Amino acid sequence: MNDTQIDPLIKRAVADAVMQRATLELNKLLAELAAVLDPFPNFMGVSTIQAIEVEPGGASNPDNGCVVVCPDGELRELVLRMIPGPFEMGGVEQPEEMAELDLPPGEYVAYAYAAVEELLKVLEVQQAR
Repeated sequence: MNDTQIDPLIKRAVADAVMQRATLELNKLLAELAAVLDPFPNFMGVSTIQAIEVEPGGASNPDNGCVVVCPDGELRELVLRMIPGPFEMGGVEQPEEMAELDLPPGEYVAYAYAAVEELLKVLEVQQAR
């Protein structure tokens, strides 16, 4: 028989500390990578929005909306609205808003890692030119 006891509270504290460290390191890496992209890409060809969409695959939460990484390396939710405008101006105005995200640590790590991957793809293309 194995007499070794594992204290779940201690293991939870260790896991929380690991997650906090991962969050901090990914946050620094995002800022570093975003800062070197020149130019920072436009969102889906819209020249007024600099952002890259982030999709963490199976870990995505549809309640988070359209999550993007911005030129400062921060993850935000891009909120696009359609507002009727003058017909001469195309009939529709599309203001955008970058909303702050309040993600639980596990979701933040998934989104941040996906953002790192996207930033690295763009960086590789820019450096190949």
